[in-house]
Amino acid sequence: MPDPIFSAINHLCVVTRDVDRAVRVWADKYGVGPWRVYTYETSNIAASVDGAPVEFAMRVGLCHLGATTRIEIIQPLDDRSPYARSLVERGDADHLHHVRLDVADHDVALGRLQGLGLDTIMSGRFEGGEPGTSSRATYLATQDDVGFIIEVADLAPGFVMPEPDYVHPAEA
Repeated sequence: MPDPIFSAINHLCVVTRDVDRAVRVWADKYGVGPWRVYTYETSNIAASVDGAPVEFAMRVGLCHLGATTRIEIIQPLDDRSPYARSLVERGDADHLHHVRLDVADHDVALGRLQGLGLDTIMSGRFEGGEPGTSSRATYLATQDDVGFIIEVADLAPGFVMPEPDYVHPAEA
């Protein structure tokens, strides 16, 4: 058996057509939250999908579930992202899109995964770290092997999330 590539589950991502509704369901029905909701677009992310640069926008809800795992809900705001494509393929129903797994070294893990013959679905960079740095995320086509897309990422030194658009339920 080879050495493990992954060390922990970072987050589970669900795609939806309505992040506000999904956040309310998780919080108000299941008691999971608080949720921080953000808007991302070309000013704070840069991505390539299937190897070509793509501009897209999305709304994202994030919450912690336990000490180390998060749930992420993504609502695409156009038809250019893999999230929008996934909704079309699944008939617009909310569903698990990807699982981000922690790795010790992004480049080493990515090399091992690509060495297995896995295609890169999307690679992206996003702001939020020390000046002159950016964080990276890569989605790999692992659906046939494990049933969902695997994401590996690394955060820039000093990475901090921006202020959310809103929090639900509102914090006192």
